[in-house]
Amino acid sequence: LLMRERAARVVAGGRVLQHLLGAKNCLIGIEANKAVAVAAMDAALAEGHFPEAEVVVIPTRYPSGGEKQLIRILTGKQVPSGGLPAELGMVCHNVATAAAVADAVLAGRPLLSRIVTITGEGVANPQNLECLCGTPAAELIRQAGGYTEKVARLILGGPMMGFALSNDEVPTTKGANCLLAASAAEAPAPGPARPCIRCGECARVCPVDLLPQQLYWYSRAKDLDKVQD
Repeated sequence: LLMRERAARVVAGGRVLQHLLGAKNCLIGIEANKAVAVAAMDAALAEGHFPEAEVVVIPTRYPSGGEKQLIRILTGKQVPSGGLPAELGMVCHNVATAAAVADAVLAGRPLLSRIVTITGEGVANPQNLECLCGTPAAELIRQAGGYTEKVARLILGGPMMGFALSNDEVPTTKGANCLLAASAAEAPAPGPARPCIRCGECARVCPVDLLPQQLYWYSRAKDLDKVQD
């Protein structure tokens, strides 16, 4: 939504970041299912006279948005295990950071708010809201029509990388991008222990911190929908 509605700010912030870093090129990766955002960013690049930047449409496949995975898709180069993108001469920022940089450098405006997605079967009217940092989760839920009878868990962040909240009085932070009011079907309780020693080695080496042992047992149980999700 930020790219669709405020593409010019994202582009302006990108130019500032390019200048600060001394970068020769700027690649903007956008998933293929976000056609409106792609068009908005292409138009903003043309209007902002930013020829060093290019929008690259990437596959809509998790976890292509992860830093290391995105760099591999865009450049074909792989960040070494335990290494940093800077070792390859690259820096990866998200579009919200670029917009915040434009606000700070060009307008003198500190980071006071951000766009948060309120979604899930447990909220009446899922939507995107711009909220001040520090706004309680309860207020965001109220603005989105309140809870439904299906709500089972409240998760700050996305379904894969977010964490469960013990109550809805927790304030949002500058890093919050999603508030998920999940139903029991969307966020089921952990299943019974499987015959796995759970040494953790597979999770330790996973580049996106998933739980490969869980994916393995889902596939053994023929629950392929969870594996694909």
